[in-house]
Amino acid sequence: MKKVFVLLLLSLIILLSFGSCVRQSATDEDSATESGNTAEVTQTSAEPSADDDSDSLICIVSESSQGAPFSQQTWKGFERIQSTYGTQIKFVEALEASEFETQLRTMAEVGAKVIFSMFDAVNLVAAEIAPEYPDVQFVLIDCNETFDIDNVTSIVVDSWEPSFVAGVVSALTTETGKLGWVGSLDIGVINRFYDGFVAGVDYANQTYGLDVTVEKTYIGSSEDTVKASEAAKLLINNGADIIYQTANEAGLGVIQACADAGVKCVGVDSWQGDVDDCVFWSALVAIEDGVFNTYTDYLDSGLESNSITYGIANGFPIYADVDYEKLPDDVKTAVDTVMDGVTAGTLDVFAYGG
Repeated sequence: MKKVFVLLLLSLIILLSFGSCVRQSATDEDSATESGNTAEVTQTSAEPSADDDSDSLICIVSESSQGAPFSQQTWKGFERIQSTYGTQIKFVEALEASEFETQLRTMAEVGAKVIFSMFDAVNLVAAEIAPEYPDVQFVLIDCNETFDIDNVTSIVVDSWEPSFVAGVVSALTTETGKLGWVGSLDIGVINRFYDGFVAGVDYANQTYGLDVTVEKTYIGSSEDTVKASEAAKLLINNGADIIYQTANEAGLGVIQACADAGVKCVGVDSWQGDVDDCVFWSALVAIEDGVFNTYTDYLDSGLESNSITYGIANGFPIYADVDYEKLPDDVKTAVDTVMDGVTAGTLDVFAYGG
């Protein structure tokens, strides 16, 4: 019955929804962008033409705009898929909860062979409807849940490890002994950045005899740069000389406040050293590589119904080399010790903090 409903509304959805929400990667060289910039894409009909090869059609359904830093980084992974495999890509911004199911079902109906969904609100809907489309592979990005469904795979590029290392670097760099953290929303996926950061500070305190503290605040938004800036100013007034921002687009306000006050900032998701020189470190969440590798595995051997976690142990980057090279030798050594310990299995980064 739901399938019939979707088919009846498909033409209306194409006209009203995909005119503004669906984007397809441009095929010329101008579609490629540098880190931190939105990939330029062209609008396209949701319905494949007669010349389309439906076996190569995949799409992304996200509750976040393509301009958000994490979405930008994700999109770079899909650009790599397109350039490597010639795959057709459609990006769907399902910005309202009422759109999630309709957009997911529509892409399944028009022939998408793989549907990537982003963030838990959309992921839960994708997992719910997946059994109705057994020939479609659903990949849930940034999902910490595992579903026992044949055509559903969760992938996680965990924010804990890059945040942990950022905490170690910040604890060894601060001159006031006070750090700040600005989060967008008080939700699990954001809190994990904070918890990993605090764990890294705790590790540094125990290992190097420090007494560094972290003050946190939420701004209640992923987009309000003004609130983010004001939150950062309060932390700076309280003595923080390094602030870790995990506030999505609003984080630009944190960076600006740090730049104005002459304090250091830790960027997130992608390398943000190009935003301002105050960003001396960025905690990379290399979802670009996770997306590309997962699709490659799908083509090579298919995907199992499990959760795939990418991180230090399997060689994923969690910081930029350009930031590392600017560190003092003693801080570099501390970073190396953490990286080697996690890789060797002798350091449990989840045992700290709390």
